[in-house]
Amino acid sequence: MGAVMFGGVIYLPQYLQVVRGHDATEAGLLMLPQVGTLIVASTLAGRLITRTGRWKVFPVTGCALVTAGAVLLSPLAPDTPAWWLAGAMAVLGVGTGLTQQVLVLVAQNAVGPGDVGTAGAAATFSRTLGGAVGVAAFGAVLSARMRSGTPPGQEARDLLGTPESVAALPAHLAESVRASYTDGLSSVFLLTVPLAAAALVAVLLVRETPLEGRD
Repeated sequence: MGAVMFGGVIYLPQYLQVVRGHDATEAGLLMLPQVGTLIVASTLAGRLITRTGRWKVFPVTGCALVTAGAVLLSPLAPDTPAWWLAGAMAVLGVGTGLTQQVLVLVAQNAVGPGDVGTAGAAATFSRTLGGAVGVAAFGAVLSARMRSGTPPGQEARDLLGTPESVAALPAHLAESVRASYTDGLSSVFLLTVPLAAAALVAVLLVRETPLEGRD
């Protein structure tokens, strides 16, 4: 889940800048469908868990939505409609919000009072480690696709930059950069689908135990 979440947060803003031509501020604002829904979903899940004591439905639903969001983003193209992109990011955001913090709570609830801090730290460390490994692996895939799609004699890393610098390239070269970057990012999201599906299977196998203080 860490790999899927960090992959979306890191590479989608670059897509919005490199391919769609938005500046950094605009790209950040266009990420609101994902970031905003993540915050809202996480808050609502926390309140409902507090009221009911039931938690498993949230990560199960969240992992299913993350899988669906990755599927929706896998056919990404330079001309993907803005409404489709926003909707897919919202699905990914809701799924992540229903999952990430709930899994930390589950880990803390599974141990005694003296180990709550350790369990929370271990869960957070696992998420961060997954994110670091995922971003590195996805970056390697993206770079490989960029190199294969870049005209001979050109270095892909030298062509990426601000939206203005990409737009200043010769038309055929700028189009090649946008197309190869989008192909690479599409491959990244395709790779996140089995990861999200594996997380869903793992959560389904976890036994739901009552929260501390509830019958």
